[in-house]
Amino acid sequence: MSMIVARMQKMKAENLIGIGNHNQRKTKNHSNPDIDTSLSKLNYDLVDHTENYKKDIENFINENKSTTRAVRKDAVLINEWIITSDRKFFEDLSDEDTKEFFYTAKEYFSEKFGEENIRYATVHLDESTPHMHMGIVPFDKDKKLSAKRVFNRQALRDVQEDLPKHLQEKGFEIKRGLEGSDRKNLTVPEYKKLKEKEKEIEREIDRKKNELKSYTKETKIDEEINIKAIKEMEDVEVETDEKNIFGKNKTKTVRKWTGNVIVSEEDFLKMNRAIRNGKKKEQQLNKILETDIHRENKELKTTIEDLRSKSNEIINDYNSLVGEYNSLLDENKSLKASIGNLREEISLIYNSTKEFLKDRTDDLKAFKTIFKDLVDTIGMNMNKSNLENNFKKEYDKEMKRSRSRGMSR
Repeated sequence: MSMIVARMQKMKAENLIGIGNHNQRKTKNHSNPDIDTSLSKLNYDLVDHTENYKKDIENFINENKSTTRAVRKDAVLINEWIITSDRKFFEDLSDEDTKEFFYTAKEYFSEKFGEENIRYATVHLDESTPHMHMGIVPFDKDKKLSAKRVFNRQALRDVQEDLPKHLQEKGFEIKRGLEGSDRKNLTVPEYKKLKEKEKEIEREIDRKKNELKSYTKETKIDEEINIKAIKEMEDVEVETDEKNIFGKNKTKTVRKWTGNVIVSEEDFLKMNRAIRNGKKKEQQLNKILETDIHRENKELKTTIEDLRSKSNEIINDYNSLVGEYNSLLDENKSLKASIGNLREEISLIYNSTKEFLKDRTDDLKAFKTIFKDLVDTIGMNMNKSNLENNFKKEYDKEMKRSRSRGMSR
């Protein structure tokens, strides 16, 4: 099953002009060699609120932000998401299904981050793999601009986890990317040990690959395959938004690729020869795949994948322990503060009551005895000997004074 690709990049004011020109194909010369300008007319927008990225996005932010404070010059104005998958995934989809795929992904972000905050969503079909550029203004629920709060670490993890599920519910066979690859809390000794083990297995794989090469013979291609192909185009009628006198949409003629290509007879014969040579090489490869070395190679790859999986488990356990330790640390601090407050309250109650009973000798003596028992109990539970000793000293002093008075009589 193919994997979803959902990658985010931060855009400041200085980046918006360049990304706008790229997304909207405003220039004829592109640094990206994968762009086929003859297919750029097939690109389309799912959301288009920006004619000029920098000007329109800045206006939207200034008109909708809840504070009167000016936006910082280095603030992130747009978080641009690129949504795509591998080429095989799109080859199995029709044009309508491809559009539905991107629309479904866009709807997920609309529900999570606000439809109005999505300022553009452009689908490119003129590159090697269909993909969508989607720009989201990072407004929080209070309409404050903050990319750090809106797209924090938890939000990014939620997207990677929930977006493929949302697409699966709509019938698309796609899954999330590799999980746990961004973990960083592994201890240094554990990390070094795992990396060394991984390098050891990779060295073994390289050794097996070299042995495998000894079983193959280098072959030369008879001729360089340089095929010149022309895309076959046809005129098709498409509906426009303009209505005719009968209320129906008018049509216009556009040129569209039929999906076929035209090659010369000479190039066609070259292709046939190349196919025959390819089949011979395939037969040789199948023989190699049946050897013990290839099986050992596969087993080593499985072993390294198991090690990576175990390393992720160790990382998760370590992160969990760190979280529990931090929680206990916070709870310990809170309990210490509560004990300190309780000690002060007990002292205040004792001194206030003693002051009140100082002229009532019998009552004061009885109170001190009762309070001593209370302090003993609290001191045992709190394991605070200093609290117990403060009252014990005064209590023993009072009892000694009482015995002295009794003997003098």
